[in-house]
Formats: sequence, structure tokens, C-alpha cells
Amino acid sequence: MEPIISAAPSTANLSERLRQRTVPSNQVIAWWLGGAGFIFKTSAGTQLYIDPYLSDVVNDIFGQPRAFPPPLAAEEARPDFLICTHWHEDHLDPGSIPIIARNHPSARLLMPPSALARAVSWGVPRNRITPLKAGQTLKLGDVGITTLASRHNAGLEGWEVVDGLCLILEIAGLKIFFSGDTEYDTTLRRLRTAGIQVAFLCINGVGGNMNAHEGALLGWQLGASTLVPMHHYLWKNATGGDEATLDPRLLETTYRNLGGQGCVIMPEVGGEIVLSASP
Repeated sequence: MEPIISAAPSTANLSERLRQRTVPSNQVIAWWLGGAGFIFKTSAGTQLYIDPYLSDVVNDIFGQPRAFPPPLAAEEARPDFLICTHWHEDHLDPGSIPIIARNHPSARLLMPPSALARAVSWGVPRNRITPLKAGQTLKLGDVGITTLASRHNAGLEGWEVVDGLCLILEIAGLKIFFSGDTEYDTTLRRLRTAGIQVAFLCINGVGGNMNAHEGALLGWQLGASTLVPMHHYLWKNATGGDEATLDPRLLETTYRNLGGQGCVIMPEVGGEIVLSASP
């Protein structure tokens, strides 16, 4: 497998690039929205959104502004499927989810029960949402999904997450691990025999997430041939304190020190990542 990342995002707006981009049958293409947000597009044209944060609502609630404009407006989003891994606002965006559900009525939303309750309270019809729990396997068009429990303890009263999820995506012959938000959990090492080829790994190291070194260790233990760090860039003037690891190069350094021989992709906001099941 030979992953490729564009040298820089196209000057065309992302919604137009998503519409025009043709995906070969042995590939899947991902676009980074910042934070833990990604859009995946398949050769059948299926668009899968995971944890899109497209508003600035966290600034309204907590006084923490975005570091950059959203690369896609919520009004432009046209997902076939949209997964939120847990209810925190930068993953289940109250400034975007109701808009997407209203403007794109054919979109199917999937999320854990605690997220579902919040989305319904914002006016998203209950029959549009499929509840997700750990241990499920389901098919979303040409995308296979397996759900795994995450261990996400943000350490803030009222921000507890009891039903957060990690994901395994199966697309075009690829098995892709998507961490969502999780601390390092030794139970995830058991996935080494699952044939994971690509691992998207949170690395910011605070708020109940792996740091860059733990993300590198997990990616190495999974045996993935491609690692993609995420959740290190979303907030303006973010430092996160002494425990934060916001430089994705730390993941690559640790991964190489462990003996990792795979590819480490440094994603760019709005830029595309092309993953292929064959060289």
C-alpha cells in the first residue's frame, strides 16, 4: 500500500473538490477538517463524515476559538453517512449537526446513545439517527464499520463519556483504525491480528486523549503500515499545558525509535490523503 498526501490543499473550495473527485476502485480518499474531523469518499461516491466540527460553537460555550476557518460550511456538507464518536462538542457539533440534518435529509446519522439524546434535543428527527454501541458490525453502503469502546476520560466534571467509540472502517480492501478520542488502552493492542493497515490516531495528550508517544506506540503495536496523527490542530493559541503534544512530528520520531518502517502522513487542513489497497 502506497499512501499519498497532496503537497497543499487545492485552491478550489472543498465542497466542489468533494463533488468532482473521482475515486478509483482500489482507493479511498480522506480530507482533514482539523481536529478529529475527516471526510472519506469511496469509489462508489459514498461520502462518510466522522466527527466534523464546522462551527465555532466551542468559542461561544468555552471561549476557545478556532485556529482557522472551517474548510467546509455546514450548509455545504452532503454526507451519505455521518458518524459522531461521542458527544463532546468538537465531535458532535451543535452548530453543524442540526444544519446538516435539515439541509440534507437523506443523510444517515450514527452515534452513541449519549450523543443521540443531545442531537434529538436540537431537533434532529429520532428516525434519522442510528444508535451505536461498542461491539457492533454494520454495513454503510460500500463501507464496513466495526465499533470498539474508547477510554475517554476528559477529567472534567460533567464531561464524562461512558459510550465513546473507536472505529474500524473497511473500504476498498483496506482496514482503517480510527481512534476518535481515547486514552492509550492496552486492550487495543489485540487488534494487531485484525489486519489494520492504516491508523488515524489522536495525539494531543490532554482531555482524555493519547499523547503523540502513546499514539506512536499504539500504531506500531497495531502493525499499521500508515499512521495519520490527528486532534493536534483545531484551537487558536492552544498550548494545553505541560502534558500536551501538539507537534505531530513527535509521533513520527517515537514511531521510528520503536522500529516502525511504515509511512507517517502529516495531514493538512482541507488537503486530501489518498490511500490505496495496492502499490
